[in-house]
Amino acid sequence: MNTGEFLAVYERALASYKQGDCDDAWQIITDFEQQHSMKTLLGYLLKAYILRTRKQYVSEVSLLNDLVRDFADSEDKKRLADAYSLLGAAYRMLGQSEAAVAAFVRSAQLEPSTGRKLTEISNALFAANAIEDLPAAKMQELYAAYRHDLQEMAVQAYPKPAWHHAKIRVGYLSADLRDHAVGQFVRPFFFHYNPADFEVIVYQLNKDSDFVTEDLRGAPVHWRDLAGAEFAEIAQVIHEDEVDVLVELGGHTAGNALPVFAYRPARVQLSGIGYFNSTGIYECDGFLSDIYCAPEENSPYFTEKLLRLPHTHFCYQPYKTFPKVSPPPCLQNGYITFGSFNNFAKVNDGMLLLWREILLRVTNSRLILKHQLLGTEEGRAYTLNRLKKLQLPIERIELRPYAKDYLQEYADMDIALDTAPYPGGLTTCEALYMGVPVVVLSGNRHGARFGKSFLSNLGLAELAAEDAS
Repeated sequence: MNTGEFLAVYERALASYKQGDCDDAWQIITDFEQQHSMKTLLGYLLKAYILRTRKQYVSEVSLLNDLVRDFADSEDKKRLADAYSLLGAAYRMLGQSEAAVAAFVRSAQLEPSTGRKLTEISNALFAANAIEDLPAAKMQELYAAYRHDLQEMAVQAYPKPAWHHAKIRVGYLSADLRDHAVGQFVRPFFFHYNPADFEVIVYQLNKDSDFVTEDLRGAPVHWRDLAGAEFAEIAQVIHEDEVDVLVELGGHTAGNALPVFAYRPARVQLSGIGYFNSTGIYECDGFLSDIYCAPEENSPYFTEKLLRLPHTHFCYQPYKTFPKVSPPPCLQNGYITFGSFNNFAKVNDGMLLLWREILLRVTNSRLILKHQLLGTEEGRAYTLNRLKKLQLPIERIELRPYAKDYLQEYADMDIALDTAPYPGGLTTCEALYMGVPVVVLSGNRHGARFGKSFLSNLGLAELAAEDAS
Protein backbone atom coordinates (compact mmCIF):
# COMPACT_ATOMS: atom_id res chain seq x y z
CA MET A 1 0.00 0.00 0.00
CA ASN A 2 1.43 3.34 -1.02
CA THR A 3 0.56 6.79 0.30
CA GLY A 4 -1.13 7.78 -2.94
CA GLU A 5 -3.50 4.81 -2.73
CA PHE A 6 -4.61 5.74 0.79
CA LEU A 7 -4.99 9.43 -0.02
CA ALA A 8 -7.30 8.55 -2.92
CA VAL A 9 -9.45 6.48 -0.55
CA TYR A 10 -9.40 9.24 2.07
CA GLU A 11 -10.44 11.92 -0.43
CA ARG A 12 -13.35 9.75 -1.53
CA ALA A 13 -14.45 9.28 2.08
CA LEU A 14 -13.99 12.98 2.82
CA ALA A 15 -16.16 13.89 -0.18
CA SER A 16 -18.96 11.66 1.11
CA TYR A 17 -18.67 13.21 4.57
CA LYS A 18 -18.90 16.74 3.16
CA GLN A 19 -21.98 15.73 1.19
CA GLY A 20 -23.61 14.59 4.43
CA ASP A 21 -23.31 10.84 3.81
CA CYS A 22 -21.58 9.84 7.05
CA ASP A 23 -22.44 6.16 6.64
CA ASP A 24 -20.69 5.93 3.28
CA ALA A 25 -17.66 7.85 4.53
CA TRP A 26 -17.38 5.56 7.56
CA GLN A 27 -17.65 2.43 5.41
CA ILE A 28 -14.99 3.61 2.95
CA ILE A 29 -12.45 4.11 5.74
CA THR A 30 -13.44 0.86 7.50
CA ASP A 31 -13.10 -1.18 4.30
CA PHE A 32 -9.60 0.22 3.78
CA GLU A 33 -8.61 -0.54 7.38
CA GLN A 34 -9.82 -4.13 7.12
CA GLN A 35 -8.26 -4.71 3.71
CA HIS A 36 -4.83 -3.49 4.78
CA SER A 37 -5.01 -4.46 8.49
CA MET A 38 -3.98 -0.98 9.52
CA LYS A 39 -5.34 2.32 10.77
CA THR A 40 -4.17 5.79 9.81
CA LEU A 41 -4.15 9.13 11.59
CA LEU A 42 -6.24 10.74 8.85
CA GLY A 43 -8.71 7.88 8.87
CA TYR A 44 -9.05 8.05 12.66
CA LEU A 45 -9.63 11.80 12.48
CA LEU A 46 -12.32 11.54 9.83
CA LYS A 47 -14.12 8.90 11.87
CA ALA A 48 -13.93 11.21 14.90
CA TYR A 49 -15.59 13.99 12.89
CA ILE A 50 -18.28 11.55 11.77
CA LEU A 51 -19.00 10.55 15.37
CA ARG A 52 -19.18 14.21 16.38
CA THR A 53 -21.64 14.89 13.56
CA ARG A 54 -23.75 11.98 14.81
CA LYS A 55 -23.50 13.39 18.37
CA GLN A 56 -22.00 10.06 19.52
CA TYR A 57 -19.66 11.71 21.99
CA VAL A 58 -18.97 8.61 24.10
CA SER A 59 -17.77 6.69 21.04
CA GLU A 60 -15.83 9.74 19.90
CA VAL A 61 -13.93 9.93 23.18
CA SER A 62 -13.05 6.24 22.97
CA LEU A 63 -11.82 6.53 19.38
CA LEU A 64 -9.81 9.69 20.02
CA ASN A 65 -8.12 8.22 23.08
CA ASP A 66 -7.02 5.32 20.88
CA LEU A 67 -5.79 7.82 18.29
CA VAL A 68 -3.66 9.94 20.62
CA ARG A 69 -2.19 6.75 22.12
CA ASP A 70 -1.42 4.99 18.85
CA PHE A 71 -0.05 8.09 17.11
CA ALA A 72 1.61 9.80 20.07
CA ASP A 73 4.95 9.83 18.22
CA SER A 74 3.55 11.10 14.93
CA GLU A 75 5.43 13.94 13.27
CA ASP A 76 2.12 15.33 12.06
CA LYS A 77 1.71 17.64 15.06
CA LYS A 78 -1.02 19.65 13.35
CA ARG A 79 -3.39 16.70 13.02
CA LEU A 80 -2.47 15.38 16.45
CA ALA A 81 -3.37 18.81 17.84
CA ASP A 82 -6.69 18.59 15.97
CA ALA A 83 -7.34 15.23 17.63
CA TYR A 84 -6.75 16.64 21.11
CA SER A 85 -9.02 19.58 20.28
CA LEU A 86 -11.80 17.21 19.22
CA LEU A 87 -11.20 15.17 22.37
CA GLY A 88 -11.52 18.27 24.54
CA ALA A 89 -14.81 19.24 22.88
CA ALA A 90 -16.20 15.71 23.29
CA TYR A 91 -15.19 15.54 26.95
CA ARG A 92 -16.87 18.89 27.52
CA MET A 93 -20.12 17.65 25.98
CA LEU A 94 -20.06 14.76 28.45
CA GLY A 95 -19.57 17.10 31.40
CA GLN A 96 -15.97 15.93 31.99
CA SER A 97 -14.56 19.43 32.23
CA GLU A 98 -11.21 18.61 33.87
CA ALA A 99 -10.39 16.14 31.09
CA ALA A 100 -11.55 18.69 28.52
CA VAL A 101 -9.20 21.36 29.86
CA ALA A 102 -6.25 18.95 29.81
CA ALA A 103 -6.99 17.94 26.20
CA PHE A 104 -7.29 21.54 25.00
CA VAL A 105 -4.04 22.50 26.71
CA ARG A 106 -2.28 19.54 25.09
CA SER A 107 -3.70 20.62 21.72
CA ALA A 108 -2.24 24.10 22.22
CA GLN A 109 1.15 22.62 23.08
CA LEU A 110 1.25 20.57 19.87
CA GLU A 111 -0.34 23.14 17.56
CA PRO A 112 2.22 24.83 15.23
CA SER A 113 -0.05 27.81 14.43
CA THR A 114 -0.05 30.65 16.97
CA GLY A 115 -3.61 31.59 16.05
CA ARG A 116 -4.81 28.06 16.71
CA LYS A 117 -2.81 27.89 19.95
CA LEU A 118 -4.81 30.89 21.18
CA THR A 119 -8.06 29.23 20.15
CA GLU A 120 -7.23 26.08 22.10
CA ILE A 121 -6.32 28.01 25.26
CA SER A 122 -9.61 29.90 24.87
CA ASN A 123 -11.33 26.50 24.65
CA ALA A 124 -9.56 25.39 27.83
CA LEU A 125 -10.59 28.56 29.67
CA PHE A 126 -14.19 28.17 28.56
CA ALA A 127 -14.34 24.54 29.72
CA ALA A 128 -12.67 25.37 33.05
CA ASN A 129 -15.62 27.50 34.09
CA ALA A 130 -17.73 24.41 34.80
CA ILE A 131 -15.21 22.84 37.20
CA GLU A 132 -16.42 22.76 40.77
CA ASP A 133 -14.24 24.61 43.31
CA LEU A 134 -11.76 25.66 40.63
CA PRO A 135 -9.01 27.73 42.27
CA ALA A 136 -8.29 31.19 40.89
CA ALA A 137 -4.64 30.19 40.50
CA LYS A 138 -5.61 27.63 37.84
CA MET A 139 -7.45 30.27 35.83
CA GLN A 140 -4.50 32.64 36.15
CA GLU A 141 -2.21 29.85 34.91
CA LEU A 142 -4.34 29.52 31.77
CA TYR A 143 -4.41 33.30 31.30
CA ALA A 144 -0.61 33.33 31.46
CA ALA A 145 -0.48 30.62 28.79
CA TYR A 146 -2.76 32.71 26.56
CA ARG A 147 -0.62 35.82 27.02
CA HIS A 148 2.53 33.80 26.31
CA ASP A 149 1.15 32.55 23.00
CA LEU A 150 -0.17 36.02 22.17
CA GLN A 151 3.36 37.41 22.51
CA GLU A 152 4.47 35.05 19.73
CA MET A 153 2.42 37.16 17.33
CA ALA A 154 4.86 40.04 17.94
CA VAL A 155 2.06 42.59 17.77
CA GLN A 156 3.05 46.24 17.39
CA ALA A 157 0.61 48.32 19.45
CA TYR A 158 -0.63 51.65 18.15
CA PRO A 159 0.65 54.70 20.05
CA LYS A 160 -1.64 56.29 22.61
CA PRO A 161 -4.27 58.20 20.57
CA ALA A 162 -4.39 61.98 20.53
CA TRP A 163 -7.79 62.33 18.90
CA HIS A 164 -10.65 64.23 20.52
CA HIS A 165 -14.27 64.12 19.42
CA ALA A 166 -17.36 66.12 20.20
CA LYS A 167 -19.16 62.81 20.69
CA ILE A 168 -17.73 59.72 22.40
CA ARG A 169 -17.20 56.99 19.80
CA VAL A 170 -18.18 53.55 21.09
CA GLY A 171 -17.32 50.44 19.10
CA TYR A 172 -18.84 46.98 19.61
CA LEU A 173 -16.88 43.97 18.37
CA SER A 174 -18.61 40.59 18.06
CA ALA A 175 -18.86 37.33 16.09
CA ASP A 176 -22.33 36.68 17.54
CA LEU A 177 -24.52 39.35 15.97
CA ARG A 178 -27.08 36.75 14.94
CA ASP A 179 -29.64 34.37 16.48
CA HIS A 180 -27.36 33.67 19.42
CA ALA A 181 -27.48 34.40 23.14
CA VAL A 182 -25.47 37.61 22.57
CA GLY A 183 -28.03 38.81 20.05
CA GLN A 184 -30.68 38.77 22.79
CA PHE A 185 -28.70 41.18 24.99
CA VAL A 186 -27.19 43.82 22.68
CA ARG A 187 -30.12 45.38 20.81
CA PRO A 188 -30.66 48.20 23.36
CA PHE A 189 -26.97 49.18 23.04
CA PHE A 190 -27.45 49.76 19.32
CA PHE A 191 -30.88 51.38 19.31
CA HIS A 192 -31.26 53.21 22.64
CA TYR A 193 -28.23 55.40 23.23
CA ASN A 194 -28.16 59.20 23.29
CA PRO A 195 -27.05 60.32 19.78
CA ALA A 196 -26.30 63.78 21.12
CA ASP A 197 -23.42 62.39 23.18
CA PHE A 198 -22.41 59.16 21.47
CA GLU A 199 -21.54 57.78 18.07
CA VAL A 200 -21.75 53.99 17.75
CA ILE A 201 -19.80 51.74 15.39
CA VAL A 202 -20.50 47.99 15.16
CA TYR A 203 -17.89 45.51 13.92
CA GLN A 204 -19.51 42.28 12.70
CA LEU A 205 -17.22 39.25 12.64
CA ASN A 206 -19.79 36.48 12.00
CA LYS A 207 -19.98 35.34 8.38
CA ASP A 208 -23.54 34.06 8.58
CA SER A 209 -26.24 36.70 8.86
CA ASP A 210 -29.87 36.05 9.77
CA PHE A 211 -33.02 37.89 10.86
CA VAL A 212 -31.32 39.10 14.05
CA THR A 213 -28.38 40.49 12.08
CA GLU A 214 -30.72 42.27 9.71
CA ASP A 215 -32.69 43.82 12.57
CA LEU A 216 -29.53 45.04 14.29
CA ARG A 217 -28.27 46.50 11.03
CA GLY A 218 -31.31 48.77 11.12
CA ALA A 219 -29.98 50.56 14.19
CA PRO A 220 -28.69 54.17 13.94
CA VAL A 221 -25.06 52.99 13.94
CA HIS A 222 -22.11 52.71 11.57
CA TRP A 223 -21.78 49.07 10.53
CA ARG A 224 -18.51 47.41 9.51
CA ASP A 225 -18.61 43.87 8.10
CA LEU A 226 -15.24 42.36 8.99
CA ALA A 227 -16.09 38.67 8.74
CA GLY A 228 -12.96 36.70 7.86
CA ALA A 229 -10.60 39.64 8.45
CA GLU A 230 -7.24 39.10 10.15
CA PHE A 231 -6.69 40.54 13.64
CA ALA A 232 -4.33 43.22 12.31
CA GLU A 233 -6.89 44.31 9.72
CA ILE A 234 -9.66 44.50 12.34
CA ALA A 235 -7.44 46.56 14.60
CA GLN A 236 -6.54 48.90 11.74
CA VAL A 237 -10.19 49.59 10.90
CA ILE A 238 -11.00 50.27 14.57
CA HIS A 239 -8.01 52.59 14.89
CA GLU A 240 -8.90 54.46 11.71
CA ASP A 241 -12.42 54.93 13.09
CA GLU A 242 -10.80 56.63 16.11
CA VAL A 243 -12.81 54.61 18.61
CA ASP A 244 -12.77 56.01 22.14
CA VAL A 245 -14.30 52.96 23.87
CA LEU A 246 -14.09 49.49 22.32
CA VAL A 247 -16.40 46.87 23.84
CA GLU A 248 -15.47 43.29 22.94
CA LEU A 249 -18.55 41.05 23.32
CA GLY A 250 -17.09 37.55 22.95
CA GLY A 251 -14.39 36.85 25.51
CA HIS A 252 -13.06 33.29 25.25
CA THR A 253 -15.95 32.03 23.11
CA ALA A 254 -15.97 30.74 19.54
CA GLY A 255 -14.85 33.17 16.85
CA ASN A 256 -13.54 35.75 19.30
CA ALA A 257 -11.08 38.45 18.28
CA LEU A 258 -9.43 39.01 21.66
CA PRO A 259 -5.95 39.39 20.08
CA VAL A 260 -7.18 42.69 18.62
CA PHE A 261 -6.80 44.16 22.12
CA ALA A 262 -3.03 43.65 21.89
CA TYR A 263 -2.88 46.22 19.07
CA ARG A 264 -4.41 48.87 21.36
CA PRO A 265 -6.58 50.29 18.53
CA ALA A 266 -8.91 52.17 20.91
CA ARG A 267 -8.38 54.59 23.75
CA VAL A 268 -10.26 52.41 26.30
CA GLN A 269 -10.84 48.67 25.82
CA LEU A 270 -13.55 46.72 27.66
CA SER A 271 -15.11 43.26 27.57
CA GLY A 272 -18.39 41.77 28.72
CA ILE A 273 -21.92 40.49 27.93
CA GLY A 274 -20.97 37.51 25.73
CA TYR A 275 -18.61 35.87 28.23
CA PHE A 276 -18.72 35.49 31.98
CA ASN A 277 -15.08 35.51 33.03
CA SER A 278 -11.88 37.47 32.53
CA THR A 279 -10.11 37.87 29.21
CA GLY A 280 -6.81 37.45 31.04
CA ILE A 281 -5.31 40.11 28.76
CA TYR A 282 -3.60 43.11 30.32
CA GLU A 283 -4.66 45.30 27.38
CA CYS A 284 -8.28 44.91 28.50
CA ASP A 285 -8.98 47.83 30.82
CA GLY A 286 -12.22 46.69 32.40
CA PHE A 287 -14.98 44.10 32.47
CA LEU A 288 -18.67 45.02 32.49
CA SER A 289 -20.46 43.80 35.62
CA ASP A 290 -22.83 44.92 38.36
CA ILE A 291 -23.03 45.02 42.16
CA TYR A 292 -24.71 41.61 42.34
CA CYS A 293 -22.29 39.79 40.04
CA ALA A 294 -19.24 41.50 41.52
CA PRO A 295 -19.29 42.32 45.24
CA GLU A 296 -15.83 43.92 44.83
CA GLU A 297 -14.02 45.84 42.11
CA ASN A 298 -11.18 43.32 41.99
CA SER A 299 -11.34 39.53 41.80
CA PRO A 300 -8.57 36.90 41.90
CA TYR A 301 -10.28 35.32 38.88
CA PHE A 302 -9.86 38.48 36.79
CA THR A 303 -6.98 40.50 35.41
CA GLU A 304 -9.28 43.47 34.67
CA LYS A 305 -11.13 45.75 37.05
CA LEU A 306 -14.81 44.92 37.32
CA LEU A 307 -16.98 47.85 36.29
CA ARG A 308 -19.88 47.51 38.72
CA LEU A 309 -23.12 49.07 37.53
CA PRO A 310 -25.55 49.94 40.36
CA HIS A 311 -28.37 47.62 39.23
CA THR A 312 -27.75 45.28 36.29
CA HIS A 313 -25.46 45.10 33.28
CA PHE A 314 -27.97 42.96 31.35
CA CYS A 315 -30.41 44.38 28.78
CA TYR A 316 -32.43 41.32 27.80
CA GLN A 317 -34.55 41.89 24.71
CA PRO A 318 -35.55 38.54 23.17
CA TYR A 319 -36.23 37.89 19.52
CA LYS A 320 -38.22 34.73 20.22
CA THR A 321 -42.01 34.46 20.17
CA PHE A 322 -42.89 32.96 23.53
CA PRO A 323 -45.82 30.58 24.01
CA LYS A 324 -48.52 31.32 26.55
CA VAL A 325 -47.52 30.86 30.19
CA SER A 326 -49.16 27.80 31.73
CA PRO A 327 -50.30 27.19 35.33
CA PRO A 328 -47.77 25.29 37.51
CA PRO A 329 -48.14 21.56 36.73
CA CYS A 330 -48.04 20.72 40.46
CA LEU A 331 -51.65 21.96 40.70
CA GLN A 332 -52.70 18.99 38.58
CA ASN A 333 -49.92 16.49 39.37
CA GLY A 334 -49.91 16.82 43.13
CA TYR A 335 -46.11 16.86 43.25
CA ILE A 336 -43.29 19.30 42.37
CA THR A 337 -41.44 18.92 39.08
CA PHE A 338 -37.97 20.45 38.97
CA GLY A 339 -36.10 20.90 35.72
CA SER A 340 -32.92 22.11 34.07
CA PHE A 341 -32.65 22.91 30.38
CA ASN A 342 -29.05 24.13 30.77
CA ASN A 343 -26.28 22.76 28.61
CA PHE A 344 -25.36 19.42 30.20
CA ALA A 345 -21.68 20.33 29.90
CA LYS A 346 -22.32 22.63 32.88
CA VAL A 347 -23.62 19.81 35.07
CA ASN A 348 -20.73 18.64 37.24
CA ASP A 349 -20.98 15.84 39.80
CA GLY A 350 -21.36 18.30 42.66
CA MET A 351 -24.43 19.74 40.94
CA LEU A 352 -25.94 16.28 40.49
CA LEU A 353 -25.35 15.44 44.15
CA LEU A 354 -27.08 18.67 45.16
CA TRP A 355 -30.04 17.83 42.93
CA ARG A 356 -30.14 14.36 44.50
CA GLU A 357 -30.47 15.98 47.92
CA ILE A 358 -33.31 18.20 46.67
CA LEU A 359 -35.19 15.21 45.25
CA LEU A 360 -34.76 13.28 48.49
CA ARG A 361 -35.97 16.16 50.63
CA VAL A 362 -38.98 17.08 48.48
CA THR A 363 -41.35 14.12 48.70
CA ASN A 364 -42.44 12.57 45.37
CA SER A 365 -40.71 15.33 43.40
CA ARG A 366 -39.53 14.81 39.82
CA LEU A 367 -36.65 16.19 37.74
CA ILE A 368 -36.57 16.85 33.99
CA LEU A 369 -33.18 17.12 32.26
CA LYS A 370 -32.93 18.25 28.66
CA HIS A 371 -29.95 18.38 26.30
CA GLN A 372 -28.81 17.23 22.86
CA LEU A 373 -26.60 14.61 24.56
CA LEU A 374 -29.81 12.88 25.59
CA GLY A 375 -30.95 12.55 21.98
CA THR A 376 -28.77 9.51 21.25
CA GLU A 377 -28.96 6.03 22.73
CA GLU A 378 -25.36 6.09 23.93
CA GLY A 379 -25.76 9.61 25.36
CA ARG A 380 -28.76 8.51 27.41
CA ALA A 381 -26.96 5.34 28.55
CA TYR A 382 -23.91 7.37 29.56
CA THR A 383 -26.04 9.84 31.52
CA LEU A 384 -28.10 7.14 33.23
CA ASN A 385 -24.91 5.36 34.28
CA ARG A 386 -23.56 8.60 35.68
CA LEU A 387 -26.77 9.21 37.64
CA LYS A 388 -26.74 5.65 39.01
CA LYS A 389 -23.12 5.97 40.18
CA LEU A 390 -24.10 9.09 42.14
CA GLN A 391 -27.16 7.27 43.51
CA LEU A 392 -29.78 9.61 42.13
CA PRO A 393 -33.36 8.25 42.12
CA ILE A 394 -33.44 7.66 38.36
CA GLU A 395 -37.05 6.46 38.47
CA ARG A 396 -37.97 10.08 39.25
CA ILE A 397 -35.80 11.64 36.53
CA GLU A 398 -36.91 12.18 32.94
CA LEU A 399 -34.29 12.60 30.21
CA ARG A 400 -35.34 14.57 27.15
CA PRO A 401 -33.50 15.37 23.91
CA TYR A 402 -33.20 18.94 22.65
CA ALA A 403 -36.12 20.16 20.54
CA LYS A 404 -36.63 23.47 18.74
CA ASP A 405 -39.94 24.04 20.50
CA TYR A 406 -38.38 23.60 23.95
CA LEU A 407 -40.00 26.77 25.30
CA GLN A 408 -43.36 24.96 25.40
CA GLU A 409 -41.82 22.36 27.69
CA TYR A 410 -41.51 24.87 30.51
CA ALA A 411 -45.22 24.12 31.04
CA ASP A 412 -44.09 20.74 32.44
CA MET A 413 -41.88 22.35 35.10
CA ASP A 414 -42.72 23.98 38.43
CA ILE A 415 -39.23 25.13 39.44
CA ALA A 416 -36.08 25.47 37.34
CA LEU A 417 -32.72 24.58 38.89
CA ASP A 418 -29.73 26.58 37.71
CA THR A 419 -26.24 25.11 37.31
CA ALA A 420 -23.13 26.20 39.24
CA PRO A 421 -20.46 27.48 39.04
CA TYR A 422 -21.27 27.88 35.32
CA PRO A 423 -24.81 29.28 35.47
CA GLY A 424 -27.45 29.88 32.89
CA GLY A 425 -27.69 33.25 31.17
CA LEU A 426 -30.20 33.19 28.34
CA THR A 427 -31.62 29.92 29.72
CA THR A 428 -32.43 31.58 33.05
CA CYS A 429 -34.05 34.56 31.33
CA GLU A 430 -36.20 32.29 29.20
CA ALA A 431 -37.37 30.24 32.19
CA LEU A 432 -38.33 33.40 34.07
CA TYR A 433 -40.03 34.80 30.97
CA MET A 434 -42.11 31.60 30.86
CA GLY A 435 -43.22 32.19 34.45
CA VAL A 436 -41.04 29.47 35.98
CA PRO A 437 -39.15 30.47 39.16
CA VAL A 438 -35.44 29.69 39.03
CA VAL A 439 -33.42 28.67 42.08
CA VAL A 440 -29.75 29.55 41.76
CA LEU A 441 -26.56 28.93 43.73
CA SER A 442 -24.45 32.09 43.89
CA GLY A 443 -20.77 31.56 43.17
CA ASN A 444 -17.57 33.36 44.13
CA ARG A 445 -16.95 35.28 40.89
CA HIS A 446 -18.72 37.47 38.34
CA GLY A 447 -19.95 34.81 35.92
CA ALA A 448 -21.02 32.42 38.65
CA ARG A 449 -23.41 35.05 40.00
CA PHE A 450 -25.48 35.77 36.88
CA GLY A 451 -28.56 34.20 38.45
CA LYS A 452 -28.09 36.27 41.60
CA SER A 453 -28.14 39.43 39.48
CA PHE A 454 -31.19 38.44 37.45
CA LEU A 455 -33.21 37.55 40.53
CA SER A 456 -32.11 40.52 42.64
CA ASN A 457 -33.14 42.94 39.92
CA LEU A 458 -36.54 41.22 39.65
CA GLY A 459 -37.15 41.42 43.39
CA LEU A 460 -36.68 37.66 43.78
CA ALA A 461 -33.39 37.62 45.66
CA GLU A 462 -34.72 34.99 48.07
CA LEU A 463 -34.38 32.42 45.25
CA ALA A 464 -30.59 32.93 45.15
CA ALA A 465 -28.81 30.73 47.70
CA GLU A 466 -25.35 31.73 48.90
CA ASP A 467 -24.36 28.14 49.69
CA ALA A 468 -25.60 24.59 49.14
CA SER A 469 -26.96 24.16 52.67
